[in-house]
Amino acid sequence: MAISTTAAAERQYILAFDAGGTMTDALLVKPDGSFTVGKAITRRDDEPRSYRESVMDAANNIGATADLVHAECVADIYCGTGMLNTVLTGNGRKVGLLVTRGFEDISVMEGGLTYLGQTQSETLHQQLHRHTRPLVDPKNVIGISERLTGGSYQGNIHLEPGHELIPVNAAQVRAAADKLLDNGCEVIGILFLYSFVDPRHEHQARDIVQDVLKARGRELPVVCSADVAPVSKENNRLKSLLFQCFAAELVRDSLMAVENEAKGFGFKGRLLTLLSYGGAVNMEYPRLYETMISGPIGGLIGAQFIADKLKLKNVVTADMGGTSFDVGLLVDGHIGITKSADIAGHRLALPMVELDSVGSGAGSVVWVDEYKRLHVGPDSAGAKVGRCFKFDRLTVTDINVVLGYVDPDYFLGGQVKLDREGAMAALEEAVAKPLGLSVYEAGAGVLDIVNTQMNDLLRTMIAAKGYDTRDFTLLYYGGAGPVHMYGFAEGIEFADVITLPWAAGFSAFGAACAEYMHRYDRGLRVLLPNGMSEAEKTTIAQQLRATWAELEQEARDEMEKEGVDPTRVKFRYGIAARYLGQLESFETSLSDGVMNGPADLQRAIDAFEQMYTKVYPEGARFPDAGYSLTAVHLEAIAPKPQPILSALPLSRREPDDSAYVGSRNVYHGGMWTPFKVYEMAALKAGNVIEGPAIIRDPMTTVVIPPKRTMSFDQYRILHYK
Repeated sequence: MAISTTAAAERQYILAFDAGGTMTDALLVKPDGSFTVGKAITRRDDEPRSYRESVMDAANNIGATADLVHAECVADIYCGTGMLNTVLTGNGRKVGLLVTRGFEDISVMEGGLTYLGQTQSETLHQQLHRHTRPLVDPKNVIGISERLTGGSYQGNIHLEPGHELIPVNAAQVRAAADKLLDNGCEVIGILFLYSFVDPRHEHQARDIVQDVLKARGRELPVVCSADVAPVSKENNRLKSLLFQCFAAELVRDSLMAVENEAKGFGFKGRLLTLLSYGGAVNMEYPRLYETMISGPIGGLIGAQFIADKLKLKNVVTADMGGTSFDVGLLVDGHIGITKSADIAGHRLALPMVELDSVGSGAGSVVWVDEYKRLHVGPDSAGAKVGRCFKFDRLTVTDINVVLGYVDPDYFLGGQVKLDREGAMAALEEAVAKPLGLSVYEAGAGVLDIVNTQMNDLLRTMIAAKGYDTRDFTLLYYGGAGPVHMYGFAEGIEFADVITLPWAAGFSAFGAACAEYMHRYDRGLRVLLPNGMSEAEKTTIAQQLRATWAELEQEARDEMEKEGVDPTRVKFRYGIAARYLGQLESFETSLSDGVMNGPADLQRAIDAFEQMYTKVYPEGARFPDAGYSLTAVHLEAIAPKPQPILSALPLSRREPDDSAYVGSRNVYHGGMWTPFKVYEMAALKAGNVIEGPAIIRDPMTTVVIPPKRTMSFDQYRILHYK
């Protein structure tokens, strides 16, 4: 591994972290290009400690100290799911909300999306669904008289977007602010109906609220939806606003504590985290809710990096950690992005990497109900692992220990000793006895079910989008991914199946690969009917160019405050468009931001048409209807050091004798079979391991069944045959 930087002086350490539900992984890239992975138990109540222990473990691997690493660190990226946990537990800030009068029940109605978070069977069943727990007390939602138009026709009169129909009722805003303060609200959000077209009413109300705060000697955040998510669909915009108010500021404090931990070791820069659609930002980022699931994103960014190195066109990623199994797709080298993320029963106006998940992780709880039905998850032991460690219920890891896949004396390289006898007793009591099976048959049956669930998700993720698995390479990772790949990939034809020596820390590796990037969205209401004149097209093109110019300046100003040289910021451009009459818009990337006249506008339409035919058949096109542009977006990218993969000389096929550790019996295929055990660190590029075998590593275990092989290419990437 080597580091690509903008200057020779920056050839220093890179740190990247993935704070998962069970483990906190620290990836440390050295100045000479080599790297190592450190691990520590994740402590949600003390993230700085998990950070400290994982980086000390990584530094110890190379004979260095955490102080030295931090003093010479050029980039420090920390990812996790702390914000999601805040939403799930309901332990956020007390929110007050001002809305357009008549929309006071918006937080309860939820846009009718009460099925979010339900299983497929529950969603399809004709039943009433329980509402998602609201992030704001309905008593603290107050209506304000105001109205701007979003662009509409009233009789024969066309009202331009942003036309004021009802001015903001300042007296109502002042009274509402006083009431929310009296109710103990800790943050105030503002959402008016057409603020995504024109934000001035929200900003006017914000200024009035701030005057009330000043008069009462109070300091509270006042957040406008136009500044958080200036896009259409008010329910999605509301959820984005509430996530920012309810969770983001609390998590910002937690991340700042981690940053202070890093600075205590001598780090001179800013701690970064990942956006839910890729890209790194620091803790001052005003829309921090966009980092909602920064942890899983790293894996897809890393997969894109590997795909580029190996010249892979299509990749399906399989990330199995302690709590879930996450599947993502790269098509034509691009990460799939959904513009409306569904998170914890809420639909946000947030572009997010497309991931499908099931609650099958190494820490998933295994149990049998009174009807003798077997269940796996969604509860997880997290950092307590299972009955073999500190948990009081049976988990998937317990079963892997009992059947011999996981060495109880080599967990975290031997730092943690697991109790095999305790795991076996739990398996017998929780599954074997209720189902009338032997303990080993019961364990093998559970693993079959777990692997089948993941196998089904892999097949469905690809087939549902109209693709063929034979056109995809499967890249699997996560602490438990290499343990279970033999099962969840069985029977599926892939172009190739690969993993990496650092699979357990691959999401952290992906975080190190991320760009330093901000994204800016702006809602529009622009119609492009057929028969428009050249002058009309020119006016629209100039409107788009002016909008991008505003976003470009906003990006430069924002990044300069974060210490980025604004002259080094580069931009990527895009639009959201649809045929007239359609309900949903489709995001389209453009080659540049040139937009001066009819020819440039036509290029944007052509790009939309090209994108549309990748999603739907050619016959689904409807250009005769005309087009509607509903949003533009801008991505601002600044230079950041990133790792690059270097080729190694190929060794002989047979591994060195020093790589062989011994043999271990594994209950596989209904019988006990001796598996050869090899040490990952001692295996070289060019080596081929024939099954049955296990490759052990302090961070994970690679299982190679009988009649299968695992070969190391010039990058020490493992290929399964």
